[in-house]
Formats: sequence, C-alpha cells, structure tokens
Amino acid sequence: MRLGLPSRADDRIKRRSKLPEWIAAASSGDVDAQLALAWEYARGDAVDPDFVTALSWFDRAASSGQERGVLHRARFLQLRGVPEGVRELRKFAAKGDWKAQFWLGTHYQSQHGRLSQLRAAVWYGRSFKSGNLGGKLAKLAQLRRIARQPFRTVFAAKVTIEAISTFLQMFRQDQQIEALGVLMYRLKSRTP
Repeated sequence: MRLGLPSRADDRIKRRSKLPEWIAAASSGDVDAQLALAWEYARGDAVDPDFVTALSWFDRAASSGQERGVLHRARFLQLRGVPEGVRELRKFAAKGDWKAQFWLGTHYQSQHGRLSQLRAAVWYGRSFKSGNLGGKLAKLAQLRRIARQPFRTVFAAKVTIEAISTFLQMFRQDQQIEALGVLMYRLKSRTP
C-alpha cells in the first residue's frame, strides 16, 4: 500500500512551476519570495545550482531590514564556509533566536574535536530553551555521540524517553488547539 505523499519529483515540478511567480514577487520586494528563490538556487534541486544568484537574492532579502533575511543569509554563508556567516549566526543566537542556535549546533557538530562537539550540545540545549522542541533531542543525541562507551546506552534511553515525551507534548498541543477552535465556534454562534 502506497501512501498519498507526493514524490520528490512531483515536489520539484511544483516548485519549478512556481519560479516565475516567485521571481515577480521577489523583484517587487517580497522577502519570503526572495528567500524561496535564494534557497532554490542554493539547493539546485528545481533549478541549476547557482551560488552567485543565490547570494544576490539572499543579499536583497537581508537588505530589506527584516531579521529573517539576515538570518537566512548568515545560514547560507555558514554552509558555504564563510566565517562571516558563523559570526552573524552567533549574534542571532545570543539574542535567543532558536533557529540560529540550532544551526550553530549543526555547524559545531560538523567540526572536528571534542570541544566543538560539546559546543554543539550546548547550542542544541539553548535552542530547546528558546522554543525548539527538537533541540532537546538533538542535544541528547549529540551527548550520546561524544559519550564514553558505558554511558551511550544511558543517553540512548534518555533520547527515546524524550522523543516519546516530545511527541506527546505536541499531541497535547494539537488537542488544545482543536478544543479552542470548538470553543471559538460556539462563542461566535452565540453572539448576535
């Protein structure tokens, strides 16, 4: 039995068909469209990869003054190995941005050395404290990777327990949102 999920090729075709729409919106100053185009050119999945074009769209999004544009530009530069990107991510992470904290964690995780691995765990933990539910799981998984052999099973058990509790927490939030939706519907139907 096959699930009704779109395939990667279907998704690529859908994104490719949206390119003219994104280009028009991005040219008129829409930051979301600029970021979507920039990531498409950076990824090279729906279009041919072109890092110069990607950087120009990231620069346009960053020059809009919105933090989201600057943050994504920093992530792109960090992924390309430009030190300025890591510095910018650190600034956002210090302000408490959970995406920047998580991305710094992935950056340090890709580095060699025990200190970098420990920094990754710290940034994943800060990401969780700033609102990213996956940050705690990433932190525990990172600690499991760098732990000595006798402690690996302890961290694996903690990761499993945390994954279950995170799933339950997300499920409870969905139930609360659904209950609030029903309540709002009832209140709206009572008002004249």
